[in-house]
Amino acid sequence: MRRPALRSRVSPRHRRSSSPNRAAAEAAASPPGQAPAASSAEPATTAPHSAEHLVTTRSAERVVPARSSEGAAAPRSAERGASTRSAERAEPVRPAGRTGGMGGTDQTGRGTSPPRARRRLVRRWRGVPFLLKGLLRSARWRRSFYGLVAVMVLFVAGVVVAYVRTPIPTEPQKGVTDQGSAVYYADGRTPAFRLGANREVVRHGQIPDRLRWAVLAAEDRGFYGGHGISLEGMTRAFLKTASGGETQGGSTITQQLARNYFKGLSKKRTIDRKAKEIFISVKLARSRSKDAILDLYLNTVYFGRDTSGVQAAARAYFDKDVWQLSVGESALLAAMIQRPTYFKTQGDDAPARALRARWQYVIDGMVKMGELSRAEAGQTRFPATRSQWSGVNVSGQTLLLRQRVLEELRQLDIPPQSVVNGRMKIYTGIDPRWMAYAEQAMKEQQEPNWPRTVRSGLIAVDPQDGAVKAFYGGDPKRSQYDSVFNPVAQAGSTFKPYVLAAALRRGFNVRSLVSGKSPVKFAPNGELTPMTAPGYLVNNDEKIGSLGAIDLVKATALSVNTGYVKLAFEAGLDNVVRTAEDLGVPASALKPFRGQAGITLGMASISAVDQAAGYAAFANGGNAVTPHVITKIVDADGHEVPLPWGRTPRKVLTDEQAAQTTYALRQTVADGTGKKAALADRDAAGKTGTTDHNHAAWFVGFVPQLSTAVVMTNTAGKPLQGLAGQHGTVAGEGTPSTIWHSFMSKVTSGMPYEPFAEPVFSGIRRDWATGFEVPGTKPAKTPGTTPSPRTTPTPGATTPPTPSPKDKAELDRFCKLPENRNTARCKKSGLAR
Repeated sequence: MRRPALRSRVSPRHRRSSSPNRAAAEAAASPPGQAPAASSAEPATTAPHSAEHLVTTRSAERVVPARSSEGAAAPRSAERGASTRSAERAEPVRPAGRTGGMGGTDQTGRGTSPPRARRRLVRRWRGVPFLLKGLLRSARWRRSFYGLVAVMVLFVAGVVVAYVRTPIPTEPQKGVTDQGSAVYYADGRTPAFRLGANREVVRHGQIPDRLRWAVLAAEDRGFYGGHGISLEGMTRAFLKTASGGETQGGSTITQQLARNYFKGLSKKRTIDRKAKEIFISVKLARSRSKDAILDLYLNTVYFGRDTSGVQAAARAYFDKDVWQLSVGESALLAAMIQRPTYFKTQGDDAPARALRARWQYVIDGMVKMGELSRAEAGQTRFPATRSQWSGVNVSGQTLLLRQRVLEELRQLDIPPQSVVNGRMKIYTGIDPRWMAYAEQAMKEQQEPNWPRTVRSGLIAVDPQDGAVKAFYGGDPKRSQYDSVFNPVAQAGSTFKPYVLAAALRRGFNVRSLVSGKSPVKFAPNGELTPMTAPGYLVNNDEKIGSLGAIDLVKATALSVNTGYVKLAFEAGLDNVVRTAEDLGVPASALKPFRGQAGITLGMASISAVDQAAGYAAFANGGNAVTPHVITKIVDADGHEVPLPWGRTPRKVLTDEQAAQTTYALRQTVADGTGKKAALADRDAAGKTGTTDHNHAAWFVGFVPQLSTAVVMTNTAGKPLQGLAGQHGTVAGEGTPSTIWHSFMSKVTSGMPYEPFAEPVFSGIRRDWATGFEVPGTKPAKTPGTTPSPRTTPTPGATTPPTPSPKDKAELDRFCKLPENRNTARCKKSGLAR
């Protein structure tokens, strides 16, 4: 089949050039000695078979009319031949001025022809319509063209159907709306860490406009005028990535929200997923207001530092609420959105420089958008951020604090899921400055360099309510098992104040006398027995040795073991256990040692937090407190959750009994084993403790406003010796007392002075040292026994000694005690009530 000839229209210029008469006329009109210019329609350099030559030649042929007779054709053919030969003989004329293939100039010096490449492009595109017209005359090409059109129609129809069938999402992805629960320090506004997602939703009116425009300048400058998608942005991102440059996002804020917030879009990078994202974005832009979309985005987008949403980010980076942010701070948060895990807000390395460049891009964008003047932009400086945030990397003591908070929530029967998604606000009594003081006091003694088997810690409790104010549970690099909330060591002599309190509850006073003789052996009933006979052998510390008769104040100050074991028998071992439990010592810790005289010397293992809380009752006038980290919980609806330790403290000692116990402990710091703990500007009370073979060492002490315990122990069962920074073997009067002093001196430096209550030393004064009755007292009768002149009650007996008061007031105070109400003396006097 013969291929159809290509036809095109020929301009009048081409037609004139193809006429032999026109060629002759131009030759005649040319100046002498100059050949006529070559026809632009048929340049000498044109290839005979090029498209241009074909179109021009055939156009020229169509100018010649059809031959009517043989004679008429000859002259025209001859003319054509002459014209052709004339054109072949003519030499091309170069225009004056510039020469070469880039065009020339006319007599005025202006260019007369476009560059060669442009001329070729113009000629090529002029031939396209004629080429398509010619192709469509072919049946094969016509079928292909119509097929392509059909495919395009089907594609558009498919897109329309897919768009219509794509629903508007309403359900968010799992976890994207979780706000978690914030845990705060004692000031009520500084976050310590979060449980669950670090997000806090804020309302539209709480987000400042400067932050909104900063985010739009960074992520989507055409947000308010767009339709949810940006073809220009997607194309730019594609070309940037395809060219090997830095990967860029081409998504609008609406597209980011559709992808990261709503349920139904997978994370796979597929064409189907991208198309669905575009459809959802368009529908969101049509169904929701721009402000609503932007608010949702700002409350969910990730900013780094484990924060989602602008409020959590403002707290993490600047320790501010979002509405307090400046322009520079707003621009920094907006800049962080692009690469939150890469950018660094401090330093001068590549991530830090990249963030500053991005921040400047945001500032410039706000200027271009008209939301920030050039003068204001010039005055804006890159903001300083917090070097770290305790809610970002939960480590160190914060990790131990988190463990304790979770444990207390479990005790309150609050399920973990309610905490993670409950939007609770959990407040603690922890003071971060005091936490730093505690850590500093421990590190001054080189605690991080001690062996892993040595556990140590410090904890401080508010005597008024039992709230933990500060603690140091040990270096987490050595062990993540805290040494203050867990019982890690035997109490040693720090248990003796509970024995003293038990005796005071029985009606005795601290002026009573005991023997300091050492060693001695006790029979099961508390009587002294020969050293060769069976019994409980007790020795004083070798630094104390054997003493004579001493009162309970001195016995406490010097930590006389023999005198205190005697006191425990006189007070009743069961009464000692009950008193310790009333003061907060866990019953589980005491149960294995019930009825054993060795409980007096601290055989039970008690946690440091329980020790600090137990001594707090001496500081506050006899009220038992429950130690706790959590001070208040507010649920998502703003309702406060009741806490069991928020009730009124239970009175377990009278004011006088607490004052007498405190008086004895004050002498321990002033003139006894705790001298290293003494404070320069106020009285302090406390007790040292050292277990057998120096396996553990303690100091527990207090001022009226704070009770603090320090513990050290070697879990390997070896003495505390050879420790870095320590000389010889550690005892309670050494390193623990020094640590306590270092911490308390810093804490109390800004604390108002408050004196201890002074005792009047009421109660019964006994002499258990000589066995003789103190004037004004009468031996007690133990039920079922014959009275003895030394009043030795059966171990475990709870019947108090019968007083012989000098006046009715003393008898009245005695009979007010619950333990004494049923005594014969109180019943006879009518004071039992």
